[in-house]
Amino acid sequence: MWYHRPMAYNKPPAEHAFIRIEKDLKAGDLPSLILLCGREDYLTDHYAHVLIDRFVEPASRQLDLVSLSGAEVTPQAIEENTEVFSLLSERRVIFLPGLIDRHGKVAKQLEQSKKFDELLARMEGLPDGVLLLITAEKPVTSGDYTKQSDGKRLKKLQAAVAKAGGRTYEFTALEQGQLRGFIAKRFQNAGKECSYSILSRISRDTGYGSRYNDYDLFGLENDLKKIIAHSGRRREITEEDLEGILTVSPENNVFRMLDAISLGRKDQALIYLNTLLEDGDKGFRILSNINKQVEMMLTARQLQDEGQNRAAVIKWVSKEEHVSEFRAKNAADAASRIPAARLKNMLLAAYAVEEHIKTGLMSPRLSLEYFISEV
Repeated sequence: MWYHRPMAYNKPPAEHAFIRIEKDLKAGDLPSLILLCGREDYLTDHYAHVLIDRFVEPASRQLDLVSLSGAEVTPQAIEENTEVFSLLSERRVIFLPGLIDRHGKVAKQLEQSKKFDELLARMEGLPDGVLLLITAEKPVTSGDYTKQSDGKRLKKLQAAVAKAGGRTYEFTALEQGQLRGFIAKRFQNAGKECSYSILSRISRDTGYGSRYNDYDLFGLENDLKKIIAHSGRRREITEEDLEGILTVSPENNVFRMLDAISLGRKDQALIYLNTLLEDGDKGFRILSNINKQVEMMLTARQLQDEGQNRAAVIKWVSKEEHVSEFRAKNAADAASRIPAARLKNMLLAAYAVEEHIKTGLMSPRLSLEYFISEV
């Protein structure tokens, strides 16, 4: 049996951290201790530089900005540097970049819990003329489980920052409207313009914001630079500029494959499968994406069968599956064309394909082609 949790819509969405920090910068409401972290390393790095530029005068940067990393990060170093006031700047900034890395680890001298706790204790009672600025890298939460971050140290750091009267800005993935604004701004800065459909295609096809891939704003900005370069002297970005340049998420072709199946177009589904295989995607990765997409569609279908309206279904799927509203809409629309019983059979067929590949009964390509023919 497949189950989903009860629906709840009363809690308003949290304000994104970049909106809060922009408001706080404008109001001048910034404490002496700030932690920047979250999924978006791009925003973490960006606002670290914004804060440094906000408080440190260029003429006295060598004196009023202290950056500590690796073996330099000790409780004693924090205490000594926070006791020295700025020379010409509004505040003396002590910057600890990447205090916690992507794997949830800290510098060797802080690995013992006692040493890390001692460092956290030094964050309390900071003077007004100082800014202790800390960043933590985006935690690894997928892939090889031995390299994933358990998030314990980051949570401990966040708790210590709150206890000391500091503030944490945790940068999650941008919403679709914010993402389109980000893209449009980069084009505008390069002297380019584009249609809304171009913005939507870029935000859709990259798979940005999905919990199942690592594509972030760094990857997006790199793609945008390629698109801008391809457009040459033309002012308008066209569909042609996107072809062969935009990093298309394998998830999108998997979804297109499943959508084609739902419409009875198995010939088209095979074309999408061949595209995935030609792009170098492995059979197990494609199969994993199939399972995730079908599970999402099944959840949407169950909610529809319970009488939930389209808007409620989309909101639930988007929130619980950590996907964009656009993806949730696609999943809901595709699910409306397939009975729940058939979606469950599709999952069972995907499980059978996995067994075929593991046992060597069929090659990955033949197994996936078999899946399409059977569902």
